[in-house]
Amino acid sequence: MEHPTGNFPEGVMESKMTAPAARPFLLRDDPQKFMKLILLDTAEERLDALSSNIDDVILCEIIRYGLFNETEMIGPLAQLYEEQVLPNYSEDRRRDLYRHIVEVVENLKPISVNAFLPFIAEDDSQGIVSTAVIDYVSLGPLTDDDPMSRPKDIIGMIESGGIKNDGAAFGGLLHLGDARLCKLLWPIRNLLDLEEVNVAVKCPTGFLYSASVEFEIDWLEGMEGDLQDGLFGAVASGLALQHRMNTFDAVFTGQRQFPVPKHDSPKDQKRHREMQKPVSIEEYTNRIAPRLYALERTEPPPRVMPHVLTEWELTPVTDPGETVEFDDRHQSPKPPKPITPDVIADDQIAESDEEWFDGEGVIYLSWGILNPNGPTLYCLGLRRINGKWRVFFRWLHMLGGCTYYAAKSDEDEPNYNDIFEGAVSIENYLSERGLPTPFEVIPSFVISNGGDATIKEIAKRLMSTDAASSQDWGREIAYLEAFGHDYFSRAGSEIRLFYETEKTKPIKEGEDRDDLKFLEARYGHIPAFKDAIFPQFESSEMTETLFNQWWETIDTVEHRGSAIPQLAEMWRGAITILPAEMAETAVTFEQVIDFLSAYHFDLSE
Repeated sequence: MEHPTGNFPEGVMESKMTAPAARPFLLRDDPQKFMKLILLDTAEERLDALSSNIDDVILCEIIRYGLFNETEMIGPLAQLYEEQVLPNYSEDRRRDLYRHIVEVVENLKPISVNAFLPFIAEDDSQGIVSTAVIDYVSLGPLTDDDPMSRPKDIIGMIESGGIKNDGAAFGGLLHLGDARLCKLLWPIRNLLDLEEVNVAVKCPTGFLYSASVEFEIDWLEGMEGDLQDGLFGAVASGLALQHRMNTFDAVFTGQRQFPVPKHDSPKDQKRHREMQKPVSIEEYTNRIAPRLYALERTEPPPRVMPHVLTEWELTPVTDPGETVEFDDRHQSPKPPKPITPDVIADDQIAESDEEWFDGEGVIYLSWGILNPNGPTLYCLGLRRINGKWRVFFRWLHMLGGCTYYAAKSDEDEPNYNDIFEGAVSIENYLSERGLPTPFEVIPSFVISNGGDATIKEIAKRLMSTDAASSQDWGREIAYLEAFGHDYFSRAGSEIRLFYETEKTKPIKEGEDRDDLKFLEARYGHIPAFKDAIFPQFESSEMTETLFNQWWETIDTVEHRGSAIPQLAEMWRGAITILPAEMAETAVTFEQVIDFLSAYHFDLSE
């Protein structure tokens, strides 16, 4: 049987893209049904079957390619991504799609890492492309037992012009920190233009690898004369950025393992750490210091290398008068800062997926989803932008988040009505675009800063008009009564219920439920899963009685006081099960705490 991707009927996708997602991903809601629909022969059949959620259509076509790996699928899939995904999906929403693809590839053996290729070849986001490249080479099986076989695939795509963001793909490979891989990259470095080099050097993973550092030192040492205009400054900036982004007290000087094993024994883990040959940062800095000082001496003034030396905690010898002063006309060796107030558009709702943890402002309200696999924190607050105050809604996740600023700005701090109106305007903005709204689901906890009663009322009013109001509040009350604020036990029950429900479904000949095997392997030994209880309930949408009962339960010192610690435990635990390269760049809970503290959110409970 042939399984071509096929072109969608003209005009059909355009009409579907205007409709917001009506329900959660079918991939999560009913993975077995989703996988069956993937096997439908024609694109039109699949679109009809999945049309209630356009995200499922996109996921379906990408996963199909990962399953069948047929050449004739590439063109239509590239067209679908270029014409429908890029123009209609924000970068944050594309990241969310990508996370689902990664989960499928990791847990279902028939789906190959080729499912990452649309993100590598067609996306223009530095973060998405570099992450997808790292996952592709880290998870893909070897060809002819060659550990460089997957990196060679990406290098071939760069050489052939098959990647839109060559800089991000190059940077993802470079910052894997393997000397064998850097040797393959060396001949193609000159294929990158200055803008692509600027992108490539901004892809550190948060770990220092000697191969990546010395690649850039070698590159700088090979430049002569006028130092090729801005190229020297661009590469030097990468050298500084690698050190600045480091999160571990070591430099790894050995080799990586390709592919990365999913379930290492403690003995294998120890062997792999030994393969990486870590040395202290101080020892390594002393090792490369003579080369850095030599670059400082040979660079014509005004020099950027003094800034690099300072970043590596070495003392420059250059006269300050011969050191470049950075402004908008120069390439700074410092990494780009988190988004700053002057780049947020005025007089309109503004969206930003840049991470930020500082600034002037206050958080009025915080709520969250306590789920061991994807804990998420939401905040409603005020931030000073361009000298004025803007209401913002922000969600934070270990893999990144997004901020939405209300259009109205004031020199004076807004009153309660301004806060409510700003939140409603953001809610409407997100709803109209089919994006997750502030109270898309019933939260696990809601905390108003300092117990502010008016802010609590604002939260209630927002929930009553948002998507959470139409969810199953009867079920929510039953689970609250059964588990209270023990969200680990609740998660075990909910995962076990899904597992048991799926097990009762008939299995066709030749079908292999890898998803159920994964759940059993991961959770089978945990008491909350193994000895799960299943509360009985009568389904109901939100009523005043049910909402008041729910609010009285979650608005207690005991419930609020347990929320943030459980969120922290789940957050940190979720990072430990991420693929290594994703874990390296994940948002830590310490950053979350810094943000809450900086924005004067009371954590005393």
